[in-house]
Amino acid sequence: MTKTVFLLSVTLCALPNRHLLAQYISNECDTSKINSIIWDESFNRLPKYDAKTFTIQDFYKLDKDENRILWYRDIENIDTTKFTSSWNDYARSNYHASHLDFIKYYENRQDIELAFQLGPNGVLWTYYTFVVKKINGCYLVTRTNFAHARFRYKAYAIIDKAQLDTLYSILENTNRQLVTDKEAFSYCGYFVDNRNERKFYLDFQKDVIESDSKQKPKPEILELYDFVDKKIIWTKTYLL
Repeated sequence: MTKTVFLLSVTLCALPNRHLLAQYISNECDTSKINSIIWDESFNRLPKYDAKTFTIQDFYKLDKDENRILWYRDIENIDTTKFTSSWNDYARSNYHASHLDFIKYYENRQDIELAFQLGPNGVLWTYYTFVVKKINGCYLVTRTNFAHARFRYKAYAIIDKAQLDTLYSILENTNRQLVTDKEAFSYCGYFVDNRNERKFYLDFQKDVIESDSKQKPKPEILELYDFVDKKIIWTKTYLL
């Protein structure tokens, strides 16, 4: 890859703050309302785990299913949680990235318009996730990267439908592949498109062209990188 890109199944009834879902759905984009929602203490809260009495020691005693719930909550959170720095390669129950599990978790989610995970890439086998959630006619995009099961970067942005439509237009020009039941460990991007009820992946290692005896990403892939890096205004909330 020729440029650095600091990239981004629980059922609905198990999602945090399900009672807030109704107020997320609106046809008008009001960023002030969104900010009041996403910075509220109750947003994305899981009372059982966020209680002061629940300690990091308790976190490491969780089984894999509960750890997974907290992992996905963290990548949807605009800022750190009290568990963000607790994931690593050492605890047996700690979640580890899986493209197929990512697809399983986000497919058919009513509150998620689009979600995608890119990776692994680079010497640290870094993964990058982006989750697009519709709130009050706008879209909250959370962006995370992690390596060796450790969060390294978190950011968020609020975009409108026109911006999201541009991203969809870029994806329409890519060489989309059908998702199979085989886990990929080469550099790929796995996408859950709930707007269009589809899932697909992009093979970044194959979507290249020869240039001056070197391989570089195809123009449509570079356009995707450029959009997520430069066309979206990110607010960084965590950097390890």
